[in-house]
Amino acid sequence: MPSIQEMLTDSLRDILDAERQGVKALPRLARAATSAELKQALMQHAEVTRGQVARLEQIFEMMGERARPKPCKAMQGLVEEAMQHISEHERGNELDAVLIASGQKVEHYEIAAYGTARAMAKSAGLKDAANLLQETLKEEGETDKLLTKVALNVYREMVQQEGESEQGVDEEQQMSDGGGRRGSRGRTATKKKASTRGADMSERSSSRRSGAASNGGGRSQSGRSRSGANGSSRGAGSSNRGGDKSSAGSQVTTDHDQIRQWAEERGAHPACVRGTGGKGDTGMIRLDFPGYTGADSLEEISWDDFFGKFDEQGLALLYQDTTARGQKSNFNKLIARETAELREEGGRGSARRGTAKRGSRSRSAGR
Repeated sequence: MPSIQEMLTDSLRDILDAERQGVKALPRLARAATSAELKQALMQHAEVTRGQVARLEQIFEMMGERARPKPCKAMQGLVEEAMQHISEHERGNELDAVLIASGQKVEHYEIAAYGTARAMAKSAGLKDAANLLQETLKEEGETDKLLTKVALNVYREMVQQEGESEQGVDEEQQMSDGGGRRGSRGRTATKKKASTRGADMSERSSSRRSGAASNGGGRSQSGRSRSGANGSSRGAGSSNRGGDKSSAGSQVTTDHDQIRQWAEERGAHPACVRGTGGKGDTGMIRLDFPGYTGADSLEEISWDDFFGKFDEQGLALLYQDTTARGQKSNFNKLIARETAELREEGGRGSARRGTAKRGSRSRSAGR
């Protein structure tokens, strides 16, 4: 009968192979993602995973064992499933949501594996090994929570585009932030937030259906002028479909001054998602609006740090000045600059097709 330490060694070899598979798979998943926030989360976790591999090798050395991996078929299946999703789903929110689900399946598997290994190490009297495993277990838990936050942002955008209520997303966000333990005060705050944002969300959804850009396919009805070398904003003129005259246009910019001015006019400040950065790294950046987030999820940072990460990650800001009813809009999303270029190319193509159709109708009427 094998001893606990022998069982631990066998388990760690399985985990070692799983982590090495993860190091190879995560960059591929990041390339398939559209959301800049998701890309950043996946690439950051790839770096964290390399550190976890080194930690495992350290544990093997402490135990006097060779760091020899054992094929992990569970991880192999999870990775294969994620790669299959990439070929089956259209790029955009749909694929992003599926990739997040795949990532969280991996995190839950690793949380179970590391939790078991830590218990074995502790039982075998290997206190230092147990402490190292606990460090990794904590990192996996933080990554799982981060993916949940990213997922909720994706779901929110999906329901906005479909014109559905955001109430379910708000409730899930509250639970994710620990709001389920806050009692009636937390629920009242959520209702107040929903009531103040309801009209804006409705108009935003109408705007998207009528003429705003589609994130999924890189298509756009917006006529934009190309960004200059200084990263200034592209134009805002949104064309209408189906005769809807109430569409409000979205814009894309990389200009620091313009982003700062837009945010400060709305009382927003630069922030990062807690737990996503490391030593000398800002982590995932956001614009934090008054009353929209909990202090437990975002941490205020300087504009210099915000724009440092913004440029390092090659991001652009998709934003809206006003809703279709002329109300000031807080809608914004950080996107990859390559996605912004796809939106622009799609917009020019849509404009050309629209011009061609109008010309054809005009010739037909003349005849």
